[in-house]
Amino acid sequence: MKVIGKVAVLFAALALGGCLPVTSKVPVGTTAGLKNDAALYGTWKGKNPDDKKQRDGTFHFMRAKDGGFDVMVVMAEGGSDDGWTAFTARTATLGANRFLNAVMTYDKNEPVAGGLKNASIPLLYVVKGRTLTLHLMDEDKTKDAIKAGKIEGTIESGTMGDVILTAGPKDLDAFMARPEAARLFKPMLVLRKVD
Repeated sequence: MKVIGKVAVLFAALALGGCLPVTSKVPVGTTAGLKNDAALYGTWKGKNPDDKKQRDGTFHFMRAKDGGFDVMVVMAEGGSDDGWTAFTARTATLGANRFLNAVMTYDKNEPVAGGLKNASIPLLYVVKGRTLTLHLMDEDKTKDAIKAGKIEGTIESGTMGDVILTAGPKDLDAFMARPEAARLFKPMLVLRKVD
């Protein structure tokens, strides 16, 4: 896995694992139409429920000029990890699955470079009342799906190689619409809406 600089809480696996998440060459849901889910607008606060030491992050979902979302993630407790991360995002619904495609644009005032530049990070999300749960693709399960020929992708060499989904829009969306696709995701963040 490629090591990246510490990233603010958004998509905690980046900060927790110090490696790239599973990315995709194209956003999930292109054939169904990318849009915004109005249920996400506003401010949310939370963290990975399995990491008791992790600080809460604040997530601001705002309408972007291009019709997508701008997402700002802020951490501020006076420590060396304080800062902000910016993403652009679009949502899509395929079958019973709802996806958020996140593209990191800035991290701590620096434009994103390397493996995350222009990379779409597919997230499965669930909104229940005032709770938003974001699910990140499990790297090992995704590798197994690629090896089994269920979805096209590349796996970098070594046991910790990064994973990139390379399927075109039609094939990617057909796979992600299936119930089995949801099993490739694991809970990453639980956020509560802030009044």
